[in-house]
Amino acid sequence: MEETYLGPNAGARRRFFFALGRAAARDALAGLGMAPVAIRRGSAGQPVWPNGIVGAISHTGDLAVAIVGSQSDYAGLGVDLERLSPGLSARAARLVCTPSEMAWVGDSGGTSRGTMLFSAKEAVFKALFPIERIWLGFGDAELEWQPERCAFEARLLKSASRRYPRGSVLQVQCTLTDAEVLSTTYALPG
Repeated sequence: MEETYLGPNAGARRRFFFALGRAAARDALAGLGMAPVAIRRGSAGQPVWPNGIVGAISHTGDLAVAIVGSQSDYAGLGVDLERLSPGLSARAARLVCTPSEMAWVGDSGGTSRGTMLFSAKEAVFKALFPIERIWLGFGDAELEWQPERCAFEARLLKSASRRYPRGSVLQVQCTLTDAEVLSTTYALPG
């Protein structure tokens, strides 16, 4: 249905994951009572949702997830799904983590903590980018683990929008299985 949005150079594997994510998106939209529609791909690669809908898609391995909601309830939604193994390399962890985050992750970087932190940041960026199309890099948010809630508190170090300026905080819920981490967050409308 949406494969034409990938362009002619996308390989079979990329097409499979794209289709898997779009199928998850249509299932999520059905949960809101919407008929199946094509989910276009925006200029930055983001899903283009039907009018009045916000959401996000993620996939890893042969799993895909999507979350959607009404734009009147959410300014943005973020989801990310990552495999815990092999984890981040020590070099990748240094690129993803601020110094305080690196202290929580530990020196190896390849632990599940590094993957959790990477996933949580991805969810934050997916929730905030669609609001005003401002790119956030890994150094533009600092996360602090809240073990009692199995969640991160994500503080923005760069403004993502008028509603989410520098210093704004989002909560990122993490769900762990033996093999994956699922991170979800939301941004409220102004």
